[in-house]
Formats: sequence, structure tokens, C-alpha cells
Amino acid sequence: MSATSPLSPSEETTSEVGRTPVSVFLITLNEAAHIERVLESVAWADEVIVVDSGSTDGTTDICERMSVQLHHQEWLGYSAQKAAALAKCRHSWCLNIDGDEIVPPELAAELQSWVGSHEISALEIPINDSILGKTLHARSRKRRIVRFFRAADAEYPTDRTVHENLRIRGKVRRAKHCLYHLGYDDPILYFSKQVKYAQLRAEDKFRAGKRGSLLKLWLIAPYSFFKTFVLSRLLLSGRAGLVISVAEATYAFCKEAHLIRLSRGEAPRE
Repeated sequence: MSATSPLSPSEETTSEVGRTPVSVFLITLNEAAHIERVLESVAWADEVIVVDSGSTDGTTDICERMSVQLHHQEWLGYSAQKAAALAKCRHSWCLNIDGDEIVPPELAAELQSWVGSHEISALEIPINDSILGKTLHARSRKRRIVRFFRAADAEYPTDRTVHENLRIRGKVRRAKHCLYHLGYDDPILYFSKQVKYAQLRAEDKFRAGKRGSLLKLWLIAPYSFFKTFVLSRLLLSGRAGLVISVAEATYAFCKEAHLIRLSRGEAPRE
């Protein structure tokens, strides 16, 4: 057993020999480019659950070959889809990753060390993005997301269709090691996702009663770029930092522009 913290007898007896009693879950759609490496990086976990929403690129064939639990679920939205995957997990500690994220050995060891602990309810994990073949500088601030958590202390929000950050009851600690994200290596795909996320987030804000602002539209893009590139020290990351900073500014601008459009009474497109 690679975990360093003691496990309860019930957890030990429900785990396959040599694997840690953790449920890893992923939602996927056409992730064949990375999914094999992703699943190999979580082979230490006792349970790996993939919920696919209709891949046509061979993702499901790879999952079947690697003997993970594979389920099909028509797309429900990011939050509801992840909640449906979480509901299939049987261990008390769960790890959520995307189909293009790698768990390096040092992060795996850190996560395993918390299994059986009652000191915390969740770990917030830094994400190190790969852009144009280059990851972020050690001193560049990374986005941090709760991905490892005790299922009984967590729930996905029902009022968001994107940026579905978990709601945690209890103490959250920051992880020391990073999760590696490969999905932004293609800048065209990266920017197209940012624009889509901006649209969805604007629609969430509109439903919550928020309205767009012309003044904010003027200021939000340069402010977002300065905050990311300078204050978060992404300037140390060269081309990767520049691409991310411009993408963040694009996301902020598109979100506000779409919110203004909605505020004028134009219905969102399906």
C-alpha cells in the first residue's frame, strides 16, 4: 500500500491489493489524444470511473482496453455531468480530473498520504498548463481548483453550467504539487474553449440577475491581462504566459460583451 496515512479496516478490505482506496472520476468527450496517459497516471487508485457523453474518436475503445469503469451519459452540463459521475464513486475519498490532465507521481504520493485522514475535507490542487509545448515557470501563479475531496463533504453547484467549483463543508488545504494539464497546448482550441466558457458564464450571471456594463467592457480586458501577466507573474513563463494572459483577457471581454447582449433583451442561443 503506497498511502502513508493509516486506513480504516473497512477501506482496506474494499480495495484491490496494492491500490489506494480512492475513486477517480472523469467526464469525457473525444479525449483520445491524451486519455491513455491520463488513465496510466491514476493506475494507483482502486476505482477509476469514466463517464462519456458520446465520443467518436476512439476514447471509449481506449477506456475499455484499460479496464476502467466506463459509463455513457448524455450531456447534462458540466456541473450536473460531474455530479452524475461522482454519484457512481464508492470510496469516501475522490479525485476528479479531466481527460487531458496527468497526475504526476509526486502529486499521487501526496494525495495517497491524505487517505484516511480526518484533518481536512479537501485539497486545492495547482494546475500547471502546457501551452505550445511549454509549462509554466515555477514562480508563475497557477490556477488552483479543489479536485481531491471527501465525498460526504462536497457537492457540485446546481446554479452553474460552467466553472463548476465544488462546494466544500470543512477545511480545505492547498496541495504542494501540481496537476499537469495538456489540453491547452493547441492555442486555437484553447481560445475557442475560453469563448464558449465566457458565453456560458455570462448566461449563468444573467440568470442570477446580473447585468452588463459598458464601462466594465472598456476596462476588463486590459485589467485581466495586467493581473494575469504581471501580478500573477506569468511574464516569467515566456510564450506560455503570454498566451494564457491574452486568453484570460479574451474570456473576460467576451463574458461582459455577451452579458451586455443578454441585458438588451436578446435571448441566448441554444
